[in-house]
Amino acid sequence: MEAPLMHWFCAAVPYLTAVVIGAVAGRLTATPVIRRLHAQVDTLTRRALHDPLSGLLNRSGLQDAYARTAGQGRQVILVDLDAFKLANDQHGHPVGDQILSALGRRLAGLASQHDGWAGRLGGDEFAVILPAATSATAEAVAAAATAAITITDLPTGPLTVSGSAGLASVPAGYPWDSALTNADIALYHGKHAKRPVMFAAGMTYPRTEADRRRARDTTEQ
Repeated sequence: MEAPLMHWFCAAVPYLTAVVIGAVAGRLTATPVIRRLHAQVDTLTRRALHDPLSGLLNRSGLQDAYARTAGQGRQVILVDLDAFKLANDQHGHPVGDQILSALGRRLAGLASQHDGWAGRLGGDEFAVILPAATSATAEAVAAAATAAITITDLPTGPLTVSGSAGLASVPAGYPWDSALTNADIALYHGKHAKRPVMFAAGMTYPRTEADRRRARDTTEQ
């Protein structure tokens, strides 16, 4: 190696070493920061897609899960609690929260058994999405979902609340809003029939808003 080149190389070695050490140190320093940022993003994403009370997906989370299975048929089940408002009024919202949490745990277990998702749409209304499931499977899940829930540790004595369900069998590519509407229509009929009902072509809501309220309130007495 010629003398000028050797001189340059020897002079550059400390600088290059410092650059390499600095880059490694910077990466080591940045790694915890990057991990912390990833954790924060995961936390924010979970909060954006999950219901804080039940721990289930929220409406946005359910819609996202539905969209991710757009290429296959699905069973959509809507569940709401009968006489829930009455339970809230008589026993207080903390007891109502216990009931909602209990139903959430039940639906999470049922959805997990069938590789599906469960979520809370709002209030006492929940939904289960079962990809590639049969109508018979959905009906069995709906029956289990609506079985009575009993809260025993109350000073006023045990409280039992059951539910109603409406089901919709939807093909691949079927819009989310339409699937929810079909299941909701079936839910009205399920409340009247006092059993889970599958949506069928030609099935409609009660004719007027007053009729709808009465249908919803049938089990609130």
